[in-house]
Amino acid sequence: MPIEAAMSHPELAIALLADAKILVNPIFPVLLLIPLVLWGWFVSSVMDKHAHRFHLPRKQWNTIHLFVGLVALLAAFLLPVQGIGGFFAGFAAITIVLTADILIFMNLHNRDERVPEDHQIRLDFSEMAAKREAKKSAKEAGTVQLKIVNAEKVTAPVPEKETAEYEIRATSEDLFIRAVDMRASRFEIAPLGGDGEYAIAATVDGVKQGIEKMPAQNAVKIIDFWKASAGLDVQDRRRAQRSEATVSKDDIWHHQVRLDTIGGQAGPKLQFTFNPTKAVTRKFEDVGFFDSQVELIDEMRDTAGGLVLVAAPPGHGLTSLMYSILGKHDPYTSIVQTVEYDIQAPIEGVMQNKFDPTSDAEYATTVRSILRRDPDTVGVTDFRDAETAKEVVRADLKRSRVYLAVKTDSAIAAIQTLVKHQGNAQECADALVGVIAQKLARRLCTNCRVAYTPDPNLLKKLGIPADKAKQLYKKGGQVLIKNKPEICPMCSGGGYFGQVAFHEVFTIGDAERALIAEQNWNALRGEFRKRGLRTIQQSGLFRVIEGATSLEEFSRVTAAPQKPKSGSSSSKPRVPAKS
Repeated sequence: MPIEAAMSHPELAIALLADAKILVNPIFPVLLLIPLVLWGWFVSSVMDKHAHRFHLPRKQWNTIHLFVGLVALLAAFLLPVQGIGGFFAGFAAITIVLTADILIFMNLHNRDERVPEDHQIRLDFSEMAAKREAKKSAKEAGTVQLKIVNAEKVTAPVPEKETAEYEIRATSEDLFIRAVDMRASRFEIAPLGGDGEYAIAATVDGVKQGIEKMPAQNAVKIIDFWKASAGLDVQDRRRAQRSEATVSKDDIWHHQVRLDTIGGQAGPKLQFTFNPTKAVTRKFEDVGFFDSQVELIDEMRDTAGGLVLVAAPPGHGLTSLMYSILGKHDPYTSIVQTVEYDIQAPIEGVMQNKFDPTSDAEYATTVRSILRRDPDTVGVTDFRDAETAKEVVRADLKRSRVYLAVKTDSAIAAIQTLVKHQGNAQECADALVGVIAQKLARRLCTNCRVAYTPDPNLLKKLGIPADKAKQLYKKGGQVLIKNKPEICPMCSGGGYFGQVAFHEVFTIGDAERALIAEQNWNALRGEFRKRGLRTIQQSGLFRVIEGATSLEEFSRVTAAPQKPKSGSSSSKPRVPAKS
C-alpha cells in the first residue's frame, strides 16, 4: 500500500506500524505483553488490595490503572520505529509507563495517613531474596512466622516440629503478633502477685490493654525463649538485663525491639519496647505546640541562662519532649550536654553523659560536675532526689541554661515539686525562667470518627462558646463497606489512632517570681491566666474543638488524680494545685 494512502487513513497507519513489529518476528508481540501481565498481577494482588483495605479511592485508582495500561499498550505497538529497534523501543516504553504507575501509587499510598508505616509498600529485591532464603530454611525445620535477630546479628534457631520448644516459640510469636496488630508501643509479661498467674498486656496509644492471662510456668517459658533469642542470660532470673533485637514477619513488617527483664519475688518480668529510638525522637515542629507557645519557647531559648522545668506525668512523653526542646539549641555554635540515667536515643551534636549507678559518685554529684564545666545548655533528664534540685538551683545559671525534667502533671505542680525538694522558695524563684508541661491523649481515628452536635449545656459548663463547637467528634471503631458496618482497618476498632499533646508554656517574670517565693499558688495561677497563657485544660479543649480528640478522652486525661481511699494509707500526699 502506498505511503500516501496510509497517511490519509490514520487507522491504516496504526495497523501498518503494528504489523511491522509482527513481521520482524511473531514472538515480539508476546514478549511485549510480559511487562503488562506482571503489572496486572501486581495491581490486582497488591495495589487493589491495599486500596480496599485502607479505604483509599479504589474505583478512581482502578480507572487510572486501566487508562495507564491502555496507554502503555498503545505506546508499545504504535511507536513509529520499525524492525528490531522498534521492538526494543516498544518494550522500553511499556515498561516505563507501567513502572511509573506503580511508583506513583506507592508514593501516594505510603504518604496517606490512613496507611500504617508497617503496611507501606516497598520494593527491596535484596530484602525479598533474603526473606525467600529464610522461608526455605524455616521449611527445613518447623514453620514459624517471625524472624528474630539479636544485637549480635544472630538469628534465633527454629526448633523441630512436634517438640515442646516449638510449641513455646509458636505461642511466643502469636502473642507478639497480637501486640503488633494492636499497634502496641510496649508489651509486657508480668506476674500477678502470689496467685500463680501472669498477665500479658500491651500499651496502645498510651493506654495499657490486657491481652490474656496464663499460668506462671507457661509465662516463664515464654520469657526464657525471648531472653535466649535476644542473647540474654536465661539462668539469671534476678538481675535486670537489657538487649535489643529485630523481629520481622516476612515482607509485612519489621520492628526494632528493646527487651528489659528483671526478677522479683513473684517471678521474672519481661517488657518489650517497640522501636525505642523512634519513640522518643521527634522534631520540635511535630510535638504539637500552638504558635503562641512556640514564641514563648523561642523567647526562653534566646534568653541566656536560667532554669526551665520540663514536666509530664509518667508515660506522657517526657523524654521525647525534653529531647525535642534540646533540639532547639544549635549544638554546633554552643555546647549542649545532657545528664541521663538511661540514654534513650542519640541527639545529633549533643554530648550525652550517662550516669553510672555502679560508680562511687551519686547522680547529683555527676550533675554538679557537668554544670561546673560551664556548658551553654544542659538537659537533666532525671530528677530523683533533693540533692539534684539543690545542685541545679545553686549552679551558675547566669552562664548556663538548664532544663530539668520533672515527672508531674502540670506546670505549677512542677514548680511545687522543685520548691519542696530544694527547700528554699526564694532561691527557686530566682533561678526559674520558664516551665513547659505536657499531657498526651489518644487521637481520634480520622477514618471512623463520628461527628455529632454537642449538648449546649455541656459546652457552657466547659466554657466553650457554642458558635465555635457546632460539631464535635467521638470515637467510632466501625466503617461502612458496601453498606455493611465493619471494624475499621486503620484503628482495628479502637476508635483512636496515635496521640495528641496538650501543653502549657509559662515564662517566669518578676511578678511570678514574687508569688513563687511566697508559695502563693492560687495567685500564681491567676497571674498566668491574666496573661492569657493556655493551660493544659484549655489546650485540650481546643484539640477537642478541632476534632483531634474526643471529650471523653479529654476528661480522662485532665481529670484530677483520685485520692486514696480512707484507711489505705496513714499519710495523705498533698494534691498539687490545678493549673
